[in-house]
Amino acid sequence: MRSRARHLLTLPACTCAGLAVWAAFPPIGAWWAAPLGLALLASALRDRGPWAGAGLGLVFGVALFTPMLHFTAVAMGNPVGWVALTAVESLYLAAFGAAWALASRIGHLERPTATALLARMLAFTVIWCGVEELRSSWPWGGFPFGRLAFAMADAPMLPFAAYGGIVGLSALVALVGAGVAEAAHALRRRRAFNALVAAALAGAVVVAPVALPMESSAQDGTLRVGAVQGNVAEEFEDAFNRALEVTGNHAEATLTLAETVGRGTLDVVIWPENAADLDPRDVPASATLVEAAAQAVGAPILVGSVPYAEGVRYNDMVVWTPGVGAGEYYRKHRPVPFAEYIPLREQLRHITRQVDRIGTDLAPGTGPQTLTIHAAAQDRDVTLAMGICFEVAYEDTLRAGVEQGGEVIVIPTNNASFLHSSEAEQQLAQGRIQAVMHGRALVQVSTVGVTAIINPRGVVEQRTQAYTQASLVADVPLRTSITVADRLGAAPGLAAQLGAALLAAAGMVSGVSRLRRRRR
Repeated sequence: MRSRARHLLTLPACTCAGLAVWAAFPPIGAWWAAPLGLALLASALRDRGPWAGAGLGLVFGVALFTPMLHFTAVAMGNPVGWVALTAVESLYLAAFGAAWALASRIGHLERPTATALLARMLAFTVIWCGVEELRSSWPWGGFPFGRLAFAMADAPMLPFAAYGGIVGLSALVALVGAGVAEAAHALRRRRAFNALVAAALAGAVVVAPVALPMESSAQDGTLRVGAVQGNVAEEFEDAFNRALEVTGNHAEATLTLAETVGRGTLDVVIWPENAADLDPRDVPASATLVEAAAQAVGAPILVGSVPYAEGVRYNDMVVWTPGVGAGEYYRKHRPVPFAEYIPLREQLRHITRQVDRIGTDLAPGTGPQTLTIHAAAQDRDVTLAMGICFEVAYEDTLRAGVEQGGEVIVIPTNNASFLHSSEAEQQLAQGRIQAVMHGRALVQVSTVGVTAIINPRGVVEQRTQAYTQASLVADVPLRTSITVADRLGAAPGLAAQLGAALLAAAGMVSGVSRLRRRRR
């Protein structure tokens, strides 16, 4: 009877676990809920077979991603993409459930000793991180939203991002969750020592990273930045279709900024992604607005624009220098599949005509992940590490810019299509983690918010409110050192994927061997 009751409770337990992990992310931001949710999931998966593990993992994934990814329905105006993306992301959690169920069959992990307890915690962590890394990188570049690390912007574990990267920070969260689950299980079995070991380790993992040194001071002076949020009407599609309305808003906000700070006092002004609704390189009326703003502020402006060429479009950030015009540009390297371009368009058209809502695919850019600007007030060149919009979620993209000499990270973004959903706050949290990981200040500039200045310690020093015309001015530190996390590069992620695969394979071999022994 007790076993049957436990089985009946596992589905709601996994649902609650998924919702708890979701609550750790913005807009709620209760970071401590993530390890508790994982502990509940680990307890529900205990002693399960791979098929049951897959099913419970799927339930957990649906509960996690359904509310987290609701912003996609807001952007599309219908639930098709939301449902599809939630289903695909949840399948990875089903794979995790199956892989952990297999790995937990390894003989050593089933022993009631403290050593086996620690091994189980480590195995759970490796498998979680391996699946999370796979989900965040494959296919078509993956989709990193929902990585545990991105819920840790306010957690005491945050400094570890500079040492272990996104994978390492996620690993700490998973390790704490596994420790809580093991401590609870040991208490139920009246194994006080095991419970103490698991609880002590989980507690140490939470608080120990606070002692890690985090360098944040300027190493090459500072850059005086003006970040302009021009604002867009909530009827965003109409706003971008009304020629020069968005460009005019950002030019107006820049003129106001120039009146406030004075001409020639800023090194650079940054406009967001898509701030120019008509490309000023091709449309004279748009160029006139941008030039007037640049002349007023007396500094180069980074302008977001979308050029079309040979049946595709691109997403550019263009350096516009007063009196000179358009110069160098950064072209987004990682377009978002099914949002900015459609993979397998012809095949998917047989399933839904929604694929044709994106009429022209966004093509990836090439070249460096940096953009060099001439700091007007200092009369010297400064290199920026660039990432546009969702590129803030990809640590390897920003790492490339840092390794190529970027001294500050710049993230122009256009959140207009997401309205008042949680997307903007999730993106801001991702930027905070990336700032710590790469040891750089990060400037996020949005059309409608959130525009923010983040220091290298991940602290938001200034931010705007949503759907307001505003600007921020800050002296951001320029840094040149490379963090341990960036020196490690992709190695932790690859190690996690390899370790997860080996653990699942070892569990499968162990299960087959056990079945053969029973048949004898």
